Amino acid sequence: MKVERAGGRLKRLYRRNTLLIKILSSYLVIVIVLLSVFSFVIFRTYSNKSIEQVSQTSENFISQSYYITDLMLINVYYNFYHLFNDSLDSDLNYGLYVDKIDAFADQDVLKKLRQYVKSNPLIRSIYIYNSKADRVIFNISEVGEGILSTTDFLDQDIIHILKNSERNVSDEYFTRKVDYVINNREISENFLTMVLSNTSNHGEVESSLVINLNERILQEMVTSGSAGDLNQVLIMYKDGNVLSHDDTSMINKNLANESFAKQIMLSNHEKGSFKTKINDRESLVSYVKAKHLGLIFIGIGEYSKLLSSAYSMQKTLLIVTIIFILAGIILAVFFTSSIYNPFRKLLHKYRLDSYRLLNDKKKTFLVKLVDGEMDEKIYDNDYRTECGVSFDDAPFYLTLVLKMDALEDVLSGKWSKDVKLVKFAILNIAIEFFREKRFKVEGIDNGHDYVSIILNVNNRSDEIVRKLIDTTTEIQDQVEKYLKISVSAGIGDIVEGVEGISKSFQNALAASNYRIIFGRKAVIEYGDIAERNNKGLHEYPYDIEKRMIEAIKERNLRKMDISLNEFFERLVLSSADEIQITVLQLAVLLTRTLSGIAKTSIENGEYSIKVLIAEIQACETLEEIKTYLYSLCSKVIETKGNDAKENVKTIMANKIKDYVGKHYDNMNISTDTVAKHVELSPNYVRSIFKEITGISLSDYITQCRMSEAQRLLIETDDPVSRIAELVGYPENSKHFFTVFKKHFGKTPENYRMSIHDNGSQSKRISNE
Repeated sequence: MKVERAGGRLKRLYRRNTLLIKILSSYLVIVIVLLSVFSFVIFRTYSNKSIEQVSQTSENFISQSYYITDLMLINVYYNFYHLFNDSLDSDLNYGLYVDKIDAFADQDVLKKLRQYVKSNPLIRSIYIYNSKADRVIFNISEVGEGILSTTDFLDQDIIHILKNSERNVSDEYFTRKVDYVINNREISENFLTMVLSNTSNHGEVESSLVINLNERILQEMVTSGSAGDLNQVLIMYKDGNVLSHDDTSMINKNLANESFAKQIMLSNHEKGSFKTKINDRESLVSYVKAKHLGLIFIGIGEYSKLLSSAYSMQKTLLIVTIIFILAGIILAVFFTSSIYNPFRKLLHKYRLDSYRLLNDKKKTFLVKLVDGEMDEKIYDNDYRTECGVSFDDAPFYLTLVLKMDALEDVLSGKWSKDVKLVKFAILNIAIEFFREKRFKVEGIDNGHDYVSIILNVNNRSDEIVRKLIDTTTEIQDQVEKYLKISVSAGIGDIVEGVEGISKSFQNALAASNYRIIFGRKAVIEYGDIAERNNKGLHEYPYDIEKRMIEAIKERNLRKMDISLNEFFERLVLSSADEIQITVLQLAVLLTRTLSGIAKTSIENGEYSIKVLIAEIQACETLEEIKTYLYSLCSKVIETKGNDAKENVKTIMANKIKDYVGKHYDNMNISTDTVAKHVELSPNYVRSIFKEITGISLSDYITQCRMSEAQRLLIETDDPVSRIAELVGYPENSKHFFTVFKKHFGKTPENYRMSIHDNGSQSKRISNE
C-alpha cells in the first residue's frame, strides 16, 4: 500500500515537472558521457606517459650507474697502470724488483700500500709479487698487512695464476672468488682483480702488482645505495658471465642462455630498454653497454610494480568520476568536468672518499692515534713520555690538516726533489707557532700532500677555536713568506680523549677537501661543512647540461659560457665528494661531444676520458676546473687561427726544441726555465709545444737525455754514474736507472752488454 502511494507521488511529480526532469536527465547523461570519455582519455594518456617515464627513468638510472662505475674503474686502472709502467713510485719499484731484504724499505712499502688502499673505498687489497725475492708484500683493508713467502701467502689463487705460465695474465679486470684465513678469521670474498706484470724472456712472471677491488662496494656503487623500483641491478661481461650482482651466488654464472641476456647481447644499440617475461613475470629490462671495458650494465624491474602509479591513478579517476557524477545531478549547470594532473619527481641518489720529523717510537705512536689503532699503551702516560709526546692531562684534542696548494707546481719547481723537506718545514713552522701560543702540540707527516697537527686543549670554548684560527692564518703567512708556497687548512672538531683523535683527523681531512669551493689558502672548519656531508645529494642539473651541449654543438660561445657558469653556481652548495662525481659525469659527456665534433678517438684522442680526468684532478678549485673546461670547449667553438698564427706557434716550438737540445744536461731544466727563456707562461709553453710536436715538453727533455745516454753507452766506456751526470742526473742515478729501463726496456748495464755482445757476434760471423 505504501509502495503504491510512493509510486503515485512520483508520477504526479513527473507530470508537474516534466521539463525540469528532462533537463536534469539530459544534464546527467551529458555529465556521465563527458566524464567517462574524459576519464578514459586522461587514463590512457597518463598510462602511456607513465610507461615512457618509467622506461626513461630506468635507462637514466642504469646509464648513471654505468658512468659512475666506469669512471671509478678507469680511474683505478690508469692510476696504477702509470705507477707500474712509468716506474713513478720508488717504494713500489723496490718491492717489485729488488731481491735484497731491507726492513726499513719494507716498512716504507707497507706504508705506501696502506695509503693506496685507503685512498679509494673500492680497493679491497693490493699485493706486490716478487718472484726473485720469493715473497709477497700485501695490505688488505680493515684486515691486515704484511710480508709472506709465496708458498705461505694467504691468497694462493693469485699465486697459482701468476706461476701458471699456460694461463695468459692480462692487465684487464677479471672476477674471482677467494677464500683465505688471516688472524684466525676465515674470509670469503668476491674480487674484481687487475694484474700488472713484468715477464721474463721465457714468459714467466717475474714481478707483479695485483689490485683487488671489492665486488660488494662495486655493487653498491652500481645501485647508488638503492636500486629504487628495480628488482635487480647487475653487471655482466659481453660473453654473459656475471661480474656483479646483488645476489652473490650469481657472480661468475653465465646468463648467455637467458632470453633477456640474448636479446641484449644481439642488440646493435649501446643502450635501450624492452619488455619481456622473466620467471613468468612481465618485466622491464634496461641496459647500457660499456664497449671499452666489455661490460653490460643491466636493470630489471617488475612491470606491474613500475606502473603501480598508473594503476593508482586509475582508481583515483574512478572515484573522482563518481563524485562528479553525483555533483552533476545537483549542479549540472555549473560543473562540466574536472581534471587532475598529478606529477611525480624521482630523485636519483649516488655516493659516492725524506726527512723524518719524529723518532720511530714517536712516529708510530702518532700514526696509531690518527689512524684510530688504539691499544693499552696509548693511555699509558709513562709510555707517552718514553715516546717523546708532549701531551699533558688536558681532556680534549683537536686535529688540524695543512695541505699544500698547487702541488703540481711544487713538484715541478725548486722543491721537486725535496717535497718531504717542504712538509718538514711546514711542520716546524706550525709547531713553533702553536707552542708560542701555549698549545700542547705534536705534528706528523702522514699524507702525500699534507701534514697533520694534533693539539691538546683544556676546553671546547669558542675562544680556543678563534685562537686556533688566528694562529693558523699566521702559519699560512709564514709558510708563504719563507717557502714561497701556500697551504690550505682543515680544522676538525674538538673531541674528548685520545680515542677521538682519529675522528677529528678524518673530519679535518674532509674539511681540507673543501678547498675546491673556498679556494687556496683557505681555513675551513669541519663544523661549517658538516651539514653538507650529512645532507642528501643534490639533483644533477641535467637541464643545464643539455643547454651546454646544445651551445657547443651550435658553436655558440656566449651561450656555452652562461650555461657553464650556471652549472658551477649549482655546485657551490654541494659537498666536496658530490662536486667531484658531478664534474666527472659532466666530463664524460663533454668527452663524447667534443670528440664527436673534432672527429677524434674518445679513448686516445685529444679529448679522451683519460686526458680530461687527469687535467681535472690536477685542478684544486672549482674556478680552475671551470676555466679548464671553458678553454677546452672554446677551443672547439672558436674559429681556428689563420696560418700566420699557426706559424708563430711552430716557430716558438722550434725555439723551445733548440733550447732543450742545448741545455738538457742541466739538472735544473724544467718547464719554468724554458718558459722564462722564451718569455711565455709555463702553461702556454706546455700547450703550444704539445700542440705542435705531439709530445709533452717533459717527455721531450727525457727523450733528448735518453738519446745522448744511448750514444754514450755505445761509443764510450764511461761508467753509468758518469753518463747519468752528463745527461742531467748528477746525484740521482737510481732515477736515471728507472727512466732508462722504461725507455729502452733494459738497464744501462744490460743495454751496453747487449750492444757489445751483438757486435762481437757480428765480428765472429764475418771472420768465419
